[in-house]
Amino acid sequence: MYRIAVAALIFAAAGCATTGGAGSREGNATVTGVIRLPETGLTQAQDACEQIRVVVAPAANTSDALGKAMVKASRGNRCSFTVSGIPSNTEIQANAVADAALKCANGAAPTIAPASATAQPTFKLSDYGTSTRDFVVSCG
Repeated sequence: MYRIAVAALIFAAAGCATTGGAGSREGNATVTGVIRLPETGLTQAQDACEQIRVVVAPAANTSDALGKAMVKASRGNRCSFTVSGIPSNTEIQANAVADAALKCANGAAPTIAPASATAQPTFKLSDYGTSTRDFVVSCG
């Protein structure tokens, strides 16, 4: 029994030492926030949160999404989101993007902007760090 436990411990330590690597894109930082929807004006307000995604990407390559994103309906005409597994100490930016199916009542695509005009467009997170970024969806 002792030999099995020692072998399992050595195997686990060797496995931990070889996972990841210098080029690993996984991390331990998180970006969270709220996406405020307009009170009126969206044609599909019931499932709007399912049609919005949050993309955290390196500032140098904004099409290269990082982490694991989740957007879900929240109370008060809002969506909440979490993007986890973001590499720390990397210059990143967060953006919210609406799917093409999400439309305003006038047929135009909604605009999504940061809720704070003073929010820095790019930022870095420390190890196990969390940043809050809020967005506002508007029609018109």
